[in-house]
Parts: sequence; structure tokens; C-alpha cells
Amino acid sequence: MVDTPSIQFLGYLAPQLSSPYKFFEEKETVLIYLNYFEIDNQMLILLSPCPLEYSQQSFIAFSSTIRPRYRVSQKLMVSLDQFKSIVSFNILLFGDLYQTNKTQSQPFNARNFQTFIAPNPLPQINILVVPGVYSIHFDQIYEFLESKLAQKNQQIYPQPKFDILVYTTNPYRVCNIQYQFDKTTQLIDYFFYLIDNQIYSDINEIQQIFMLDDIKGTLLEFLSGRNYPTSANFIQFIRKNFSYNAQDTKFYILQQIKGFNQIHQNADYVKTFCQNCEDGNKCTLLSSQNQQIYFAGQSSLFKYPLSVKFMDLVCRTFSQLICQLFLIANAQNVTYQLNRLANIDKIEEAISCPSFNPQRNYQNLEMLGDVVIKYLTSAMLFEDPKYKTENTLSSARVRLITNKHLSSIYGHLKLNIMNFKINSKKLLNHMMMIINEQEDSKLSLKQQADIYEALCGACYIKNYQFKDLMDFFKLTRFEFKGSVPQYYKGNPLIDFSVNSQDLDHDNDYPLKKQIVKRPFSETVKFDQPLEEFQDYLGCKLNFIAEAMTVDQFERLEFFGDAILELLVIVNVHKECEKLYYNPRQQQLCREGKIPQKLLLCPGMLHTAKISLLDSGFMGTMAIYHNFHQYARNLPKEIQNSITKALGLLREDQFTDFRRINQYSQYIPKIMSDLWESVAACILAEYGWEKVIEIYGEMYKPYIKYFVENISLIYDFCQSTGNVKS
Repeated sequence: MVDTPSIQFLGYLAPQLSSPYKFFEEKETVLIYLNYFEIDNQMLILLSPCPLEYSQQSFIAFSSTIRPRYRVSQKLMVSLDQFKSIVSFNILLFGDLYQTNKTQSQPFNARNFQTFIAPNPLPQINILVVPGVYSIHFDQIYEFLESKLAQKNQQIYPQPKFDILVYTTNPYRVCNIQYQFDKTTQLIDYFFYLIDNQIYSDINEIQQIFMLDDIKGTLLEFLSGRNYPTSANFIQFIRKNFSYNAQDTKFYILQQIKGFNQIHQNADYVKTFCQNCEDGNKCTLLSSQNQQIYFAGQSSLFKYPLSVKFMDLVCRTFSQLICQLFLIANAQNVTYQLNRLANIDKIEEAISCPSFNPQRNYQNLEMLGDVVIKYLTSAMLFEDPKYKTENTLSSARVRLITNKHLSSIYGHLKLNIMNFKINSKKLLNHMMMIINEQEDSKLSLKQQADIYEALCGACYIKNYQFKDLMDFFKLTRFEFKGSVPQYYKGNPLIDFSVNSQDLDHDNDYPLKKQIVKRPFSETVKFDQPLEEFQDYLGCKLNFIAEAMTVDQFERLEFFGDAILELLVIVNVHKECEKLYYNPRQQQLCREGKIPQKLLLCPGMLHTAKISLLDSGFMGTMAIYHNFHQYARNLPKEIQNSITKALGLLREDQFTDFRRINQYSQYIPKIMSDLWESVAACILAEYGWEKVIEIYGEMYKPYIKYFVENISLIYDFCQSTGNVKS
């Protein structure tokens, strides 16, 4: 009867994981790639058929910090015989770990050697594990295979404490020694051992389980059944098969090691969190609290040829590493496909859907990419004189940034992304032939557009240069024809290393401190000379009249809206990532140890837009910096509204952040439009450097305050219904 392969749903298997190993027939050598992982002060070496490139970001799984030692896999040529030994080692090792080996040297339904060096009709995971630290320890592999295949069984010798695994041959079981005893060891001594190791709570429980009224006599007599009544099933099993060599002087009570998928037995595999490991006692193959026991005399017990430390490391981390390699391989391939326009760690983030990783996914980069696309398309359209009004400009921009348009561009890329969670507990033994279902779940048009925007964000923050994103546009055939150099040079980054306006290190709202030094204007004036305004800004502007004239600033206001949104979101994202988005925080959030609000999320970036780009904030800033005094063609009713708003602003102490946004109902929208149009005027004539010099300095204390108080502000906006989590 032919064994039917098992089926598991893993999605696309990248070539780095599933290609056959390259075999050079004339030299009888095989090319392998070594991938080193530092895990809890240990090293685990995995072999892959193709090189893998890593971001070198560590990640945490079941309280173990896992970090690639090298940025790329290390290439090595081995002889065909050495490679055969490695494959045999893995087949027999994982057979023991999954407890599928029929005998010491006979695995169940194992793959044959050809499936590792020849293309498979069924793609297989071809990742292998080897013992070693800085190189492969072939001596351990050969010792293991000699024990298995040549049946060179090494007997054990009595010692005070055993830190090794052992096995029996008939039947074949890999076990750990629970208890060592001799012919004189009393039964009561063993029972006290069980209580001390928390296998049972007290003598009464033991007597009930073992069906004993009297606990006199030796342990050996009890296990043999001499003069003892019927006992628990596992004791009856021992008695039924009871035998030992008459020359044996030492005897052992054994427990079979846990199966591969019994490690982290009570863990949350979605959050990759195990409370046992978190408490400091890493999960182990040793079943110290398992009540099922076996018996063996000294002559029928043999030393297992691999250390508990190595076996535990493989069991605790191998499956999770395989799941991580899916992401690493896909990110590597996307990075190459995009001509390395983005760093691989950001590509990992950009291709991860929330369903794959709720804590680290494309959502933050998507919002960043959205504002960069908005800026570049706005700049391109602003260049074109045929768009004479804000409405025509907005309509043209909408066509370029709709989900339908962006998803169609994304579709041509044919990327492999991570859009579902792989449960490492459900991974099958890859040393057996497996049907790996490779069809990925379908993405909605919005998801496709979001991932495209996230890739834009990833490309942009590599160097914070527009050229990188323009190259990405060209690569992906996005319609972009911008040509005015100063629109696309420089960057919107603010230097937060020195904040001259906030040397006292308090947490007061910035405007509260600013109005102490320079209050709002006491007098209301309009139509003041534009030369005074240019002196205040510190630069001459040829288009200042257009920027400050009602019914003429529409085009500039359209461009300024995109400029300021980019300025705010890029700087908030950059500063927040330092504080709220490191791998440790992501893991703590996944484990429920910190609330989601302490991890950067799209809602926080949206909150930044609400807080720093709404008409209340921008209008207040415009009035504080006296933009109204230099505006042209302000209708009388608008002037009256500004006068009333200015009176309210002069009375306000701005004791917290909630105050400023409320002024959107008092300050005419024209003031926020002027705030935006002047920003566009500055950029159009001087570029980003001058925008940062003027607007960057004005925004700096507010962005800093927002970042430092993001949870408080985010909670407030959620409570008022202005933002979703």
C-alpha cells in the first residue's frame, strides 16, 4: 500500500526554501548555504538550497530572542557523501522528534535522497538543520548515524544526575531518565520523589492513582507486581512486559520525550507567546510532569547521541524559524524585484498584512506612502499650467491615487506577500513527502492599493529622497512626469536633536509657553504691507501677493496642503518609530503586556493629521503669526470673524492640547488656506530647505509634544470619535 502524502496550507514556497540543492556531478559535490541564528546564547545552523538575505532584525518567539548572525547566508561546498549524511541525519532526527520512527533506523514514510537534489513535482521545504557553532560538526552527525544505522549502542553508566537522553530498542523509544534506583530502593522513596517534582500533590493522591493501600516494600517488587494488587494502566503495562537482565544492578524509570508539536503545549501560537518560557524555564523535551512512565534495566538502556540542549533548541525554535523564513525569503525576492530601492526590513513590513502580523505590517508605511504619493502627484500637477483651479487639480490627483488605479499597478508586479498567519504548531514533518498547498488568499483592491502605498513608503524612507520614489514610479509604470528640480530635491526632515524653544524640559503645550514670550497681537490690522510679512518670514517671495490674495491662492493652497501633510506625517512617523515601534515593544504588545495604544499604528498617524493639520490648528497658527494682517481681499464678514477669534485666542491660556483644535468653529477656513498657500509659495521659490527653516521650526515643538504625548492625544481623539484604532 502506497502512503498518501499529508496536506498543509502554507502559501507560496519561495525558491530559497524549496529549490533542490545544486549537485555538481563531475566533482560529486553539493552547494549548500549556511544560515546562522543566535538564540538565547546558543547557535542554530540551518541549511538552505539558495542564499537568504536578512534585515538582521531580531525577532522574539516564545520568549526567545532570535537574531541572524550574518546578513547573508554563508556558501559552502560539501562532498556528496557529506550531504547524504546531513540528509540522513535530518530524516532520522525529525523522525525521533515527531515520534514517527518505526525502529532505531527505520523512519516512517520518509523522503528519499533524490527529493533533495532533483526538482519535485510537489514543492517541499528543503531546509535542513545541523549541529555546530561556527561550522558544521560532522563528527556529531557521523556519531549519530553510527548509532542509528550501524546500531553502535553506547550503554549508560550510573551517575548521580543524568543530563542526557536515552533510548530503548525494543520497542524503540527516546526517553529521559526520571528516576534511578536499585534492588533495595524503597517504594516510598520514589513516591516522595514524585511529590518533590510536583508530579503528584501528596501521598493520598498517589495511593489513589496507583491503587495502593500499603506502600511498603521495594520499588522493584512493586513494578514486577510481586504481592501487589492491580494498579494504574501504565504500571500494569510495565508488569505485563516486565523483564530485566539478572546481572543488572541499576534500574530506571523513564519518560518518553515530548513530541515535536508538544513543545509550548499551552502556548498562544498566534501571539507566539509561551508562559512557561516566559517564567524562565524554557520548554524542554523532558516530560518532568508526565505521569506516564516506562521501566528499563541498565543493560537495555543506551545513550542518545545528541545533547538535550541541541534537541531542545531545535524543538523550541525550528518551526517558528521556518515560518519566519517564509517572510524573509519573500521580502528578499521583492527587494531584488524592486532593484533594492527599499531596505529589506521595510520590505518585510510592507508585504506583511495585518492578518499575518497584527503588530508589524504595512499599515504605517501605507499611510506614509500615501502622503508621499500625494505630494509628488500634487507637485507634478502644480507644474502644469493647464490646471488653473483647485477643483481641476484635485480631480486630476484623485484619478492618480484611487485604489482602483494603484491596485492595477500593484497587480502587474506579481509580488508574493504574507497575508495569513502560519501556525507553526501545525507544520508537518518536512522530512516526509508533503503536499504544500501554495495558492495565496486573494487580496481586495484596497489591500493591493495599500501594499503599493506601503512599498512607496518603504522606498522613500530608505534615504528620505524623492528620487528613490520616482525611480519606483518608473519601475512600476506609475504616470509621473514631474520636472521642476527644486520640487523633488531635499527632504522634509526636521532636526529634533536641538529644540531651542523647549530647553526647560516641561510638558506644557507649546503655545502656552509661546504666548508668554510673545502674546497674540493686541491690535487688529489688515492689508499691511507685504514687505513687512516677507521680513517676518525672512525671505523675499515673488508670488507672495498671489499666496495672500483671496480667490487667487487656490493653486498654491492645493500644493501647500500636500506639502504640510508630508512635513507632519514624515516627521511624526520618524520620531514615533524610535519610541513606539521597536521589536521588543511589538512582542510585548503581542503578549498583551502593553496596550495596543503604546504601539505605533495608523490611527496615531491619522491623529497627527487631526491635531496638526486641521483648520483649528493651522488657523490658530496663521493668526498667531499675523498672516491675517497681510491678507488681501478679505471680505468684511471674514475680517469680523477673525477679530472675534483673535479676542478669544488672546484670552485662552492653552493649558492643554484640546484647546487649539476647537477654534476650527471660530476661525474662518481662509486662514488655514493662507497657512498652506504660503508654504507652497516658499517651496516653489526656494525648495524644501527654506520650508524646513520656516515651517519646520514653527511645527517642531508641536510635533515633539505630539510624539511625547501620543497615547493621551490618541485616546482623546478616539473618545470623541475622530479616529479609529
